[in-house]
Parts: sequence; C-alpha cells; structure tokens
Amino acid sequence: MNPGPRLAYAQARLQARFSRLPTAADWQRLSSARTLAAYLEEARVTGLVDWVRSFSGLSQAHELDRGCRALALDTAVHVADWSPKRWRAAIEWVAWLPWLSQLEHLARRETLPDWSTLDVRLRGLVGEDGALDTQAWEAHGLAALLAKTEASSASRDLGERWQAAWRERWPTCGGRCRRDLDGFSRLVQDHLDRFRGAPAASAWELREALRDRLRAYFHQHPVQPVALFAYLAIVFLDLERLRGALISRALFDGGHLDS
Repeated sequence: MNPGPRLAYAQARLQARFSRLPTAADWQRLSSARTLAAYLEEARVTGLVDWVRSFSGLSQAHELDRGCRALALDTAVHVADWSPKRWRAAIEWVAWLPWLSQLEHLARRETLPDWSTLDVRLRGLVGEDGALDTQAWEAHGLAALLAKTEASSASRDLGERWQAAWRERWPTCGGRCRRDLDGFSRLVQDHLDRFRGAPAASAWELREALRDRLRAYFHQHPVQPVALFAYLAIVFLDLERLRGALISRALFDGGHLDS
C-alpha cells in the first residue's frame, strides 16, 4: 500500500495538534505563577488546557510525574494510529522514552520507589519484589535493551541501546527519507552531547534551542516520516517542561520557579 495518503492524513492531524501546543508567550505567562493551583488555573486558558485537565492543586509530585508520562504515551499512540502501518513499530518504540530513566535503574538491578508501582507501565515490568522481571521485559518488546544490558559487565548507556533498537525498527527507506532520519538523529544526539556537559542553568536554553530546530524540521519536511518523529520530540520536550514546572511547585510551593 502506498504510504503517501496515510502520511498526508497524519500530517494534517499533526498540523492541527501542533497549532494547539503552548507558545513562548504561554510559558512566560505561566512562569510567574508561584503555586501549583495558580499555575494550573493559568494553564487552563492556554494550549496546555488538555494536558492539565486531570491535575489539581492537591496533586502530589508522583501523580504529576506519572500523569505527564501518560500524556506522552497517549500522544505516541495517536501518532502511531494515524501513521502508515510500517512506521508504527518505530513510533511505538519512541513511546518508551519517558520511562527510560526508570528502565535504566531496573536494568542495573536496582529497585524503584514503591510509588513507581502505581505506574501501570512500570508495574508490568517488575516482579512482586520490585526487581526487573526478565520475561515481562521480553513480552513488552524490550528484549533488545535487556539482552545488551546482561551482556555488559559494566552497564552501558541505555539511551544508546534504545537508539540502536529504534533504528532497527525503521522500515526500509532510501534517498531523502533515510537522509532526513539520519539528520534528525544527529540533531538530537548533538543536543544530548551538549546537554551532558552544560551547566544546569543553561538546561532550558538548550532545550528551547532544540525545540526551535525541531519545529523547523517539522515544517520543512511535510508528509515525510521524519515529521512524525519531530512532532513527537517537540511534544515530549513540552511535556518535560510542564512536568518540571508542576513538580517544582508541588514540592516547593512556589519557592523554586522555572528557569
């Protein structure tokens, strides 16, 4: 089946969703809200309204954390559903990104905090003792991460293994399609390399620079598979920003505002 019409359909849905994402003016306006309740009230009149609908001023940090990951998963599921079938495995693999830090803990044979088991996705990956459940990982398609973890005596960067497995899920494509995806991968990897060595004070500045480049990528590659991943990366960055803003207010009650 020619994927062109399906990509065009997906692009139309993504464009509509993209137009509703929060703007720089929204983030600036929200940054002055000192409490969680005030932040949520302001967010409900911005492009964040659908994302904060399930939260309240009494939400705990772990509830906000779990809720933002669920929003990322929901977005990836929708994008996969809109997209050509042969790209869905790669998109569904991206949906694991918000859980990568927890997966890394488990891969190092460390247990997670008790509240982590409230997360349905995580709960399905651990045994009754809270430790990694090998069979569950394989059943959830995470064998690529698990096998490489076990083969390495000193745990390597799980992010690198995730990226290699993501590439393996790309369907065969050549020419512009492949060049676009390789360019997108380099863009994200360059950001991660800079981010690891940068001072904490420049974290959001670097993320905003990446978001600007992803936005350009999204608009410059319409009806191309890479646009699917550029859109997901933008949404994940926005959700990461929202998560940080909400949790800082839940924990510090306005004592620690956004950078």
